[in-house]
Amino acid sequence: MAKMRLGIKVSEDRQSVAIEFAAAGQAPSPIVLDLDQLSSLIKVLGQTRHRMVEGLPMPPLEGQTVATVNRPRWYIQVAQLDGSVLAFDHPAFGAVGFAIPRQEVAAMVRILNNHLSMPSGHPTTRN
Repeated sequence: MAKMRLGIKVSEDRQSVAIEFAAAGQAPSPIVLDLDQLSSLIKVLGQTRHRMVEGLPMPPLEGQTVATVNRPRWYIQVAQLDGSVLAFDHPAFGAVGFAIPRQEVAAMVRILNNHLSMPSGHPTTRN
């Protein structure tokens, strides 16, 4: 695959973004998107990534560095799969939801209860 350069610039009024793709040695050709168009592109890219990793082994999350969002808006509701839907408003990806089976919800509640029983400010780990 040819080397690609990618440039992204948010406009001063933050109403649009210019994205430039260019193969090595070629002039970039900017694409200007508003927030809704950018959100649609992020969604399509996420769906594309999902198709690419489908069927591949999922590496464990333990020990990985993850991008953390502090104090996101969240919402929980009963899921149709006998569990819960946990949704977050992620600043980079928009609303993201997870359908979690009942057994995993119970494990999360147990772990979170253990975290709440620790002194405030204590570093937490997965139980």
